[in-house]
Order: sequence, then structure tokens, then C-alpha cells
Amino acid sequence: MMMNLVLWGFASALSGYFAYRIFRQWTAKRKPSHLAWFVGFFFYFFSALGSTLSYVIGWDVTMYRIWYVTAASLVAFLGAGQLYFTVKPKWAHLFLGLISVLTVAMFIKVFNSPLAVDKLALHGEEIGGTALPRAARLYSPMLTIPGSLALIAGSFYTFVRRRSKSGLWIGIGSLIIAMGGMFTRLGLPEILPVANSVGISLIFYGYALSSKPHVIRTVENAVN
Repeated sequence: MMMNLVLWGFASALSGYFAYRIFRQWTAKRKPSHLAWFVGFFFYFFSALGSTLSYVIGWDVTMYRIWYVTAASLVAFLGAGQLYFTVKPKWAHLFLGLISVLTVAMFIKVFNSPLAVDKLALHGEEIGGTALPRAARLYSPMLTIPGSLALIAGSFYTFVRRRSKSGLWIGIGSLIIAMGGMFTRLGLPEILPVANSVGISLIFYGYALSSKPHVIRTVENAVN
């Protein structure tokens, strides 16, 4: 329990800092790619913070509903941000629009679905989406699968095509995060905090590499 609390706290701090960095880019240039990356990392921050608080004070009904939607949709927005660097803008615009509509629809469905109160009463455990009915959870793969493909494939594309080490680490980190979500859906939610902490660390490392001189700025080019 304590280890998970530490891991989620670490992921909260790091993703919050990452969201702040990208938010500054968005306020300076106001481009859709900046917005997509910012929303993705802000959702990451909120989902990690919600998980952290669940170990401290338990699950609040409203917090759980918001947590589930942000956790399920964050990778889709990160994938949208990456698409602006790998495909024509019109396709990235279309993808961003579709996932935005799906996310809103998911919010509506989740906030109008009954919750399994016995699951929320569990303290210090990873419960994933088990407190929600299946109908509400169906939205998750519609966001995570295409989002993961866009983010992972786009990052590795920059590594292969542009010899970008930052793209490699971002791709590996994204893959680890996606695997954490997959294990959660397979009934192994205890793997999620480890996968998220390792994944966000590698993504941040890739971002740090991209800021060094003479290295392709993979993430910053994706949002510029």
C-alpha cells in the first residue's frame, strides 16, 4: 500500500510539471497540438492525483467518476498530439475532434451510471473501473486503443525516420503505460501504479533528451 502511494504521488508530481511545461507552450502559440498534449498530461495528472488520494482518504463518488474518465481518455489526447507530427494536420484535427466527442459522451455516461459502493469502500486497493457497469466501461477501449496506437507508433516513427533517441524513450514509456492499462482490464490493477510511474518517467526522460543541443526535439516539434 505504501509503495503504491509513493508511486502515484511521484507520477502526480511529474505529470503535473509536464502539464505545466506544455501549458506554457500552448498559451504562447495557441495551436491544437499544444492543447492536445496539455489535456493529455493534465488528465494524467488528475488521474494520478486521484489514485494518490484514494490511498489517503478513500474514494469519493465524484472524484472516482472524474478519475475514471481522465484515466481512460488521457492517452487518446497524447496520441492526438503526436499525430500532429506524423500525419497531415487535417487528419490530426479529425482525430482530436472524434476523441473529444467520445470523451464528453463518456463523461455523460459515467456520471449517469450507478456505482458499486462496496468497491468504492475498499481502502488502499487498486479497483480500476470495477465500480462501474460494463456499459460505461465500453468507452475506455474506444479511446485507449486508437490513442495508444497513435502515440506509440508515432513516437517510434520519429525514432526510425529521424534517428531520434527521444522518440525511442517516449515510445517505450507510452508502451509501458498502455500495458498497465491492459493488465488492469485483465483484472490485474495492482500493476497499474508501477507501469504508470515507469512510463511517465521514460516519457519525461525522452522529453529531457529532446531539449539538449543537436538532438531532435521530438515532443516539442510534435506540439509546435
